[in-house]
Amino acid sequence: MSTTNGMTFNDFIAALPAERQQPAAEAWQLVRQAMPAGYTEHVGPKYLEFRVGKDMYIGLANQKGHLSLHVVPMYLMPALQEQLAAAAPKLKMGKGCVNFKKSEELPTEALSGLIAATLPADYAAKLQEVRGASRKKG
Repeated sequence: MSTTNGMTFNDFIAALPAERQQPAAEAWQLVRQAMPAGYTEHVGPKYLEFRVGKDMYIGLANQKGHLSLHVVPMYLMPALQEQLAAAAPKLKMGKGCVNFKKSEELPTEALSGLIAATLPADYAAKLQEVRGASRKKG
């Protein structure tokens, strides 16, 4: 696991408000268990992340009123977001994130499947494809 500013996973969790520590730790454990081999885990002052190179795949952040699980593949591939929304219609989601206060709010099976579905090489290729398309438009 790589860290920024020398933070560890435990430091990140301890820095959260008390009522968010357990939900954040449980959500990240779900992410860790579902994560395909080849992604690298990073800890920073604002995010827990799994990355390919310098690109975030999944990130967990503490927001003003909730925890937010940033699931970049949902942003890149909207069909994944639609699948997750169908599995959990009451889930609070943004364009590429899942917002929650309690880990029980997360649809663990659907979220695990989404996380496990994209191998690092496929994710890197999709990122390049999207970036190439946006450069052509510009």
